[in-house]
Amino acid sequence: MLGNISKLNLVRIGSDITYSSLKKIKSGILVAFRGIIREISLSHHDSPVVDSIDAQLLTMILDEEYGGHTLGITDADLKTQDEDEFYNSILGGKNPRNDVAVVSTKKLIPSTIRSDQEYERFIERTLKVSLHEVGHNFGLTDHASYKHAGDGSLCPMSRGEFNKFGYHGYIKIIIDGRGLTFCDECTDFLARVYGHTHTSKKLLKDTLVVSSN
Repeated sequence: MLGNISKLNLVRIGSDITYSSLKKIKSGILVAFRGIIREISLSHHDSPVVDSIDAQLLTMILDEEYGGHTLGITDADLKTQDEDEFYNSILGGKNPRNDVAVVSTKKLIPSTIRSDQEYERFIERTLKVSLHEVGHNFGLTDHASYKHAGDGSLCPMSRGEFNKFGYHGYIKIIIDGRGLTFCDECTDFLARVYGHTHTSKKLLKDTLVVSSN
């Protein structure tokens, strides 16, 4: 169980995401976990430029550096010890031994960004994966099936099947298909355990628009 559930350290590692976009992700997390997370501190973690890093090692580094409830967003590929090459690279992960989760933008960012719309889609994808990993920190589990929220989009905790689509297809179908609000099952759990306040889709959209101005 999390110690101080009301504060989250949001740490940028790398340069894929601008500081203003990090603030937008912060706003999205605050709204999605309204009534639970009340404060998010933004930090930039200076580290050697690497193409990939062990996911568990990164969570341990962030835990030692920041402590408490922390989400790290890195542009390095996150690696695991899985023997299957397909599963030893992940979009995000949570260390069960601490309160740290990490997200990789490596597979989320387009090879080239030609428009503001493409960049905004990249930031939205990063936010959706962030909601999934922060959800794990609060005890939410993956939906193996395609669980929908009230607005018809997939719940952020919907995991689906990696090997059915491959990473490119998975991002298009599962990540892009996820919404920014949780399904009734997840919302009820968060309300029962943490006193989560239901967030409307309109409130979330309004908050994200304000944060981008």
